[in-house]
Amino acid sequence: MESSLTDTSDQQWLDALRDGDETALRSIFDRHYSLLLGDVYRIVPDEALCQDLAQEVFVELWRKRGELDIHTSLRAYLRRAAINKALNHIKASRRMSFDEPGELRHTADTSEHDIREQAAQESLEAALHRAIEALPEKCRLVFSLSRFENLSHREIAEKLDISVKTIENQITKAMKLLRQALLEYRDLSPVVIWLLKWWWGA
Repeated sequence: MESSLTDTSDQQWLDALRDGDETALRSIFDRHYSLLLGDVYRIVPDEALCQDLAQEVFVELWRKRGELDIHTSLRAYLRRAAINKALNHIKASRRMSFDEPGELRHTADTSEHDIREQAAQESLEAALHRAIEALPEKCRLVFSLSRFENLSHREIAEKLDISVKTIENQITKAMKLLRQALLEYRDLSPVVIWLLKWWWGA
């Protein structure tokens, strides 16, 4: 049985997260993301879907940062959230498979909250696409090679025949411009920026 928040670093990150510290969220993501993928994969053996569900856990963690009340370890909290998402996905998929008119009506009875969440997500994705397309040409090329083709800074530098330092500067510039473009989504943008390479991976 896991004790209550036994990991000091997790506790420190949670405290910082409640204060809106984006680096704390990144630290939590780096430590726990791969573990959540394994948790979800045992229930939903689909790699792409596992990534989506695991990422949603961190989006919600950031969104609810001001009201977090975790009495177990952070690992246990995130694991439970990920497993619940996987189980809810399975339930939703089963409902969609029914052919009975009554079941179809039940499936169509989506809550207003879910509709708003879906609309917000679609709006955010569209905004991100526009923001990426609006980047200066060299900036967009470097960012795309880094995030979508998973090339290292050195690989990009060799490919474009420019210095690694220039690559680092262009990626920093891209991130800054994307953040500015996503100000209206400030509750989600820190998470979304980090997850770009999965949401629109090559």
